[in-house]
Amino acid sequence: MSPSSAAIIMTCVAEDQYANSLMHDANMNFRVPLHKMPMRHRKQKVEKDSSSRPLACALLDLMVEFVMSHMMKNLPLELYLRCLDVTHRILCYQKRCRVRLNYTWKELWTALISLVKFLLANESALLPQYNIFHLTSQVVSIFNLFITFGDTFLPSPSTYDELYYEIIRMHQVFDNLYSLALRYSSAGGEFADAASKLTNSLVNIRAIINHFNPKIDSWAAVNHLSALTEEQVLEVVRSNYDTLTLKLQDNLDLFERYSEKPKESGFFTQLVRTVILDVRKHIAATDVTQERVLQEFSSIS
Repeated sequence: MSPSSAAIIMTCVAEDQYANSLMHDANMNFRVPLHKMPMRHRKQKVEKDSSSRPLACALLDLMVEFVMSHMMKNLPLELYLRCLDVTHRILCYQKRCRVRLNYTWKELWTALISLVKFLLANESALLPQYNIFHLTSQVVSIFNLFITFGDTFLPSPSTYDELYYEIIRMHQVFDNLYSLALRYSSAGGEFADAASKLTNSLVNIRAIINHFNPKIDSWAAVNHLSALTEEQVLEVVRSNYDTLTLKLQDNLDLFERYSEKPKESGFFTQLVRTVILDVRKHIAATDVTQERVLQEFSSIS
């Protein structure tokens, strides 16, 4: 099975209500071993026997692993977009049905921020070939879904606090992304509209950063500390939610259902032809009716 067809299948599964209900059923747990590609930028871990979890956890693990293991200058953009589509659909189901999946969400947030860091670091090499603004907009949309609706599907209030901590901790990445989007939206050109859309979608992330960073600096100064621990930062965050103002963004939990027409009709046409050629190669069609059916399929345009 090709990566493209596998990604399409996972997209269709992730947007199906019945499939989602099965994948999130707490009474249907499975151990799903996942191969992790050895990479220079992460330490090789000895994987212990994983515990049984709902299948949605394994699907999210697979999406995280894809994000982390395919950052390359020959960027598989379409597969990345599919991967983020699958992740977004899973989150939309959880938000809609208020399913609190017991998942290590920090791994997903770290993977998404790492992807943005990679895109920013390789902007000059990637932009002539790829519209990275579309990809980064999807990343930001996922974060916006967590920010706006996370209290309805994250497993605990502390997990929501950890989301804010990660955004604040990695604020430089989001600041650099905003600067990039602002530069291209102001300059005009083919990426101006996509960059402008990205600029607007960053409004809540920037509001969080601009709201909490001064308060964290002030708290550190009052307590004569040059560096704060994670728990100290979280204490400041919890104490200042009530003065934070966020913008309500529309359609964060909506998506366009997958349709192969017209964009991928050619892909499926070629797929069918390949299957037919393979069948003819390995099966002797002695029956006239069977041969006629194969000829009809091969004429699909």
